[in-house]
Amino acid sequence: MKRFNAIVVGCGAMGSSVSYNLASRGLRVLTLERFGLNHEFGSSHGRTRIIRLAYFEDQRYVPLLRRAFVSWDELAERSGTEVIRRLGGLMVGREEGRLVSGVLRSARMHSLPHKRMSAREVMEQFSALRLEEDHCAVYEENAGALFPDRCISSFVRAARESGCEFHFAERVTRWKPHPESVEVKTEKDTYEADKLVFSAGAWMGSLLPGLLPLTCERQVQFWFEPPKDGTFSGERMPVFIVEEDSSHYFYGIPDVGHGVKVARTHGGTPVDPETMERSVTDADLAPVRDFAQRRMPRLSASPIASMPCIYSNTPDMNFVVDFHPQDERVLLISACSGHGFKFSSVMGEVAAEMVTEGRSEFDISFLRIGRFSEK
Repeated sequence: MKRFNAIVVGCGAMGSSVSYNLASRGLRVLTLERFGLNHEFGSSHGRTRIIRLAYFEDQRYVPLLRRAFVSWDELAERSGTEVIRRLGGLMVGREEGRLVSGVLRSARMHSLPHKRMSAREVMEQFSALRLEEDHCAVYEENAGALFPDRCISSFVRAARESGCEFHFAERVTRWKPHPESVEVKTEKDTYEADKLVFSAGAWMGSLLPGLLPLTCERQVQFWFEPPKDGTFSGERMPVFIVEEDSSHYFYGIPDVGHGVKVARTHGGTPVDPETMERSVTDADLAPVRDFAQRRMPRLSASPIASMPCIYSNTPDMNFVVDFHPQDERVLLISACSGHGFKFSSVMGEVAAEMVTEGRSEFDISFLRIGRFSEK
């Protein structure tokens, strides 16, 4: 039976980063992925993803994001690949809404550079957007977009250079602890390791039945054709999130080569990742098209591309980063509730610290699994 220092299950954003960070510390690492590299069945695809620092969801994420930006820049330099692009970021809503008030609270708490803007100022500076008079916004200059396929491929390439072994198209069927190791069985072979890291996104529930209170949610991303005048280009339009009301949030990314990306965040249908509907329907498109036509009327009415993905949600919409309650040789670093990709560069570092030292220098106490049993 092949023996490793660590086995990583899942090779999306989190798994690829964990693999690199473990291997670069000198560990003998095996990474198992049930699908192929940069597959489109989970949560880590989608051409572009937003990265931002003034985090409205929870101010405790900001120290992690500070390091994430640095780590993405380091990956770009190491790989010679553009994995991140600064485009600026615009958080739009009403002043009393959760988005704007949360961004301002986060910016003030952590002394983050930001600029408050009225709806008129936004439309004068970014003519692609149409807002209501009672809207306002917070602009963050350092925000931008990540390129998921490049990010994951760069981590995998760097991990391989450090000796990590990757097995794609090899599904894990079970795992069990032994006194001196953790055993992992796949459809093809059986392996042993000193440590085991689960970073399997929507499949965490089936690999760890009954442990995590997860709900998998189907979401669809859309791309629309912009006019040819450059109004929607990355040079003239930032990434954005708009809070239409307390239960409807939409986000977008300017045209960086694929058209303008627009999607809804949350509010999707609960699904089983094994049987999720992959075709896109008119019902999927309707709310996104309505938003796009209302806020960016110069976009094409029909999308030029679409792609479903999965959010793996916890009850409080925060991540799970912790050791297994029954075995501290097993680390969970997944279930990111639809907002985890931007963190994956630093979360790989956190995981490597926890595997090798038993703790992380970052405060991740609010991401512990025990919070669910305490309620």
